[in-house]
Amino acid sequence: MNKFNKMTIKLVALAQILALTLAACAATGVSANVCHATGDTANPYEEITINSAELVDEHRVHSNDIFPVPVNGCPASLVVIDNGEITICHATSSETNPYQEITVSVNGLNGHGKHEGDIIPVPEGGCPTASIVTDTDETAVCHATGDAENPYEEVMVPSAELNEYLLAHPTDINPAPSTGCPAYPIEINNGEITFCHANGSETNPYDEITVSVDGLDGHGGHEGDRFPISEAEGCPASLPSSGEITICHATSSAKNPYIKITISVNGLNGHDKHDGDIIPAPAGGCPTTRP
Repeated sequence: MNKFNKMTIKLVALAQILALTLAACAATGVSANVCHATGDTANPYEEITINSAELVDEHRVHSNDIFPVPVNGCPASLVVIDNGEITICHATSSETNPYQEITVSVNGLNGHGKHEGDIIPVPEGGCPTASIVTDTDETAVCHATGDAENPYEEVMVPSAELNEYLLAHPTDINPAPSTGCPAYPIEINNGEITFCHANGSETNPYDEITVSVDGLDGHGGHEGDRFPISEAEGCPASLPSSGEITICHATSSAKNPYIKITISVNGLNGHDKHDGDIIPAPAGGCPTTRP
């Protein structure tokens, strides 16, 4: 028997094994979720569940469907599929280059459908240059209250409603920084805010930088970054140390009578003269009502 005949027999055997495997899957009722292309530009994809038999027999002819459904849900805009492939932003572990633009098969997404950090498809303007901090369910936002004593209130916004919410609240800070909402009103100029970025230097530990208030260019999750202690003082000249304490600053809000802030122990930033402030903050946190 020549090599060609042997190879043909092997291929036939593999095909039979594959067919039996697919039949077994269909028999057990295994299902999969797919982003089905609707042809409607306003609602281009519909998440549907199909069984294994349909996946084999019908999904192959739906060249615009996306399988599997990405972890963040079906795209809100139509994806350009070229020869069965789409371009996505693959999340890396690099802070300087957080995304890599790659092209993968639309069928299976080369496993990227399960990567929470990946952006599918690539945005029209290309991959972001800074990591996007998101939550698949809700996003913490600093809502501007209009109250000078308690200028921000941290609220949770469903991710599906976030864009609409931010359009209605342009002075809110998204997302809420990991260190908490600022204790004083932050000036927003043309959709941008200025804050202190931790640079790793011991002698000059902060750079004053300006970023978009929407997304904070990924800085919302940087624990070392901080807003200036006050607009007048600007960025701190030294890193936080044991020379700081956390207090409950009394506000004029009946709903939120105290806000927890960390200040310098040297001088207490004037808070020692505030009769309503609680210094230091109790171990169980600030009270939710006035004494």
